[in-house]
This record gives sequence, structure tokens and C-alpha cells, in this order.
Amino acid sequence: MQHKNKFILLIILTIVSLSLISCAGKSVVTNLPINSTNTPSPNNTPTVIVSLTPAVSTPEIIPSPTEIFFSVPEGRILFEAYNKKEGLNYSVIKVHDMKNDEAVQIIEYGQEVDGQIVNLIHPSLTWSPDGHWVAFVGTDIRSDVWIYGYQDIFVAKADGTELHRLTYSPEYDKHYLSWSPDGNSLLVAMGINQQSDLYLVGAKNGEILQRFTSSGKVFMGTWSPDGKKIAYGDDSKLFIMNADGTTSTLVSKTPINLYVGGISWSSNGYQISFTSSEDNSGCDNVYVNNIITGETTRLTSLNQAHNSPVWSPDGKYLAFTRATYDCKAGVGEGFWDVYISNLMGDEQKIISNASFWTSISWAPVPSLEIGKQYAITELGANLNLRVEPSMNGKILEKLPIGDVVTVLEGFVDANDYYWWKIRTQDGTEGWAVEMANWYAPLTE
Repeated sequence: MQHKNKFILLIILTIVSLSLISCAGKSVVTNLPINSTNTPSPNNTPTVIVSLTPAVSTPEIIPSPTEIFFSVPEGRILFEAYNKKEGLNYSVIKVHDMKNDEAVQIIEYGQEVDGQIVNLIHPSLTWSPDGHWVAFVGTDIRSDVWIYGYQDIFVAKADGTELHRLTYSPEYDKHYLSWSPDGNSLLVAMGINQQSDLYLVGAKNGEILQRFTSSGKVFMGTWSPDGKKIAYGDDSKLFIMNADGTTSTLVSKTPINLYVGGISWSSNGYQISFTSSEDNSGCDNVYVNNIITGETTRLTSLNQAHNSPVWSPDGKYLAFTRATYDCKAGVGEGFWDVYISNLMGDEQKIISNASFWTSISWAPVPSLEIGKQYAITELGANLNLRVEPSMNGKILEKLPIGDVVTVLEGFVDANDYYWWKIRTQDGTEGWAVEMANWYAPLTE
């Protein structure tokens, strides 16, 4: 598949650029360790989505945007970047603060963590739903490796501290990560011998909890904002399945059945972005599928490859990466830039000279706004309201599903959470933590 070939090419280029030597190939295990009792057989029979109720309205998408200045939203973008050392490029992970227009490096390449060397070769980045942790794929390239490196999932705090190894299955290629909205697990596409399927691993211990697909052609998937469904690309088609893996629904086909890449689900619950190409040139553009109407719209239309479209927490913007060279001309210098689009025909560059085929992830929180009202969602049921912004603060009450709250002040960053002072419907005031999708806005 084309995106797999790009991954292999990236590894080869990185090996050359780091002047590493290659020796004998490694041995591999032919079967992934799965718990058969937690492995449903997915039903891939295509059906049609007939009704989905949108949570909020969505801006009209106008394709073929032009670069123009507009006010970009506040937020943080996690991205893979190039640094130079002794004249050579190597990848690191940085966080770009759009409010201050500055980037801070949080993960260096080549660190050793629990027996693994953490090199960053298409690391597939994802934020935890509380915005305090990041996960990525680290590749260990050693002298006994040929073409493929040993890969595992690593987790660190958003400032790069407390870096630790989550999984211990280095012989399996890991292609795409998506942290579950409840924070308890990670969706990962992984496999061997150029095959891949979706698995669920625990966010605390890295154990495989469930296997979702079995076609060997699934290289990426992502959660719906409510955690009830998973969107994934199977070969050249976009599917949606229930989070228990019981039913798969065909949502969209790519223009000429090439492949689906860079899947991201918007916070409004009914738009999914992805990348694809209309020919074999490698000119991947960004598309948005409305899963209510079934309509797929092309957002970009350029002879430059695109990757990793991600939605802003409010669903009003898309960020994506774009190559700095004409994709029909070849690899070029290998640099990519990060752009943001307001979906109204405007876009602008926010990060220059990121790494080759770079992936990005938009921090999910904080997104509450002072003075606005929100309803507690199913994910946020029984939310603790405390007298102070601390896990040690006395609990005033537990907020039920549907309870309407007004945001009074915040946020306060404490105990690995973002805290907001809120007022409930009965007038009680206190502090509550924010997690992505625990609150639904009552108005736009």
C-alpha cells in the first residue's frame, strides 16, 4: 500500500541520514498475542447510515482554500520536527503554542527507556483526553535490524517528563494511535509482514484488551468523541464500527479506491477528515466526509502531499501537514509545513520546516469558556464538584448526566487536570476537572 511504502521509505531515509549500519534481519512471530475471549468477529458487511443526530452545527466546507490571514484559535499542536546535529537532520517531538506562536521541544531522539532506544520515525502522536499526557511510537534501530525497527508505544507528560514504555511487543509494526475519550485505553493499528489490524491496549499497563479487525489491511483508526464508535480505513474504504467491534458500516470510498489515510473525527460527532489521492502521483489531499449526508468534500486541491488532518476541539478548524515540494517531482528536500484551515476557504501556515511526512495532534483541552453554559455528558456522569481545584478538595456533590453548569472562572492546572469554577443549576459553586467531551455546549 502507498502509505506503507512511504513509511518504509522514511525508515530508509532516516537510517541513511543518521549514518547507521544495517546487518542481519530479525526474526518475527507470526501471530499477535490476543485474548480470544475479547476478540469479536467484526461484521464488515456494508450498510448505510440513515440517521445521526448532530450535536452542534458545522461550518460550510469550501474546497481549494487560499492562504490568507485570519485569527487562529488558541491551542497546542503536538508535532514531529527536524533538528540538526553535526549537519544531519533528526526527528524530535515538539509542542507548538498557537497563542504565543512558539514551539517547545519535549522529546529528544535516541533516549534509552527500559531497554528500548527511542528514535522517532513517523511516531504517530496522540494526546490523552485530559491534555496532560502524550503517547507516540518509538522505533529502536539497532545493528541487527534490516529495514524495519523494533517499535513500541511510549507515554510521557505533556512537558516531556515521566517518559516511560507502555508496550512490550517491539517486533510488531505500530502505525497509528488514538487515545480513548475515557482515557483508559489506546487504539493502535499494528501487525507484521506489511499487514495491520486494530487493537485496543490499556493506557496504564499496555496489555492487549481487544482485537477489532482481521483483514490485515487496517493501518489507522480513531475514536468518536463520545467513545461509542471507531472510524477506520480498511484498504480504500472508510468504515465506522461500534466500540465493541460488533458492527461495521461503510461510510465512504476514496475517489479511485486507493487508500484512506490520516483519519480524524470532529468533536461535533458527524464529520470525519482523511487524506487520499485521486491518482497515483502521491498528491494526497484533505477530504471531509459528512456521515449524516454521506457527502465527501475535498478541502485542499494542490500538487503537494498532505497528511494528518486533525480537528480543533470545537470542530471549527482543521490543521494538517503539507509537503514543501511538488509531489509529482519526487521527495524534494523532505520538509513539511503545518497549516490551519477555517473551512471557509482560508488557510495559513502555522509551523514551518517540520519533519518528513510529519504527523500532528491537537491538544483536546482546555476548551471551556468563561460565561458559557454546558451540559454534563454521559462521559462526564457523576463528575465531582469540589470546594477547591485539588483532588484533595472536599466533594460538594456529584453532577449527573444533563445537569447544566455555568463556567465562572479558570482554568487552574493542578494534579494533572485542568480545573474550572462552575455554578450548577441549584446555585452550588465549586471546582470541577475538564476532560474532552465531558461537557456539551448549550449554544454555539
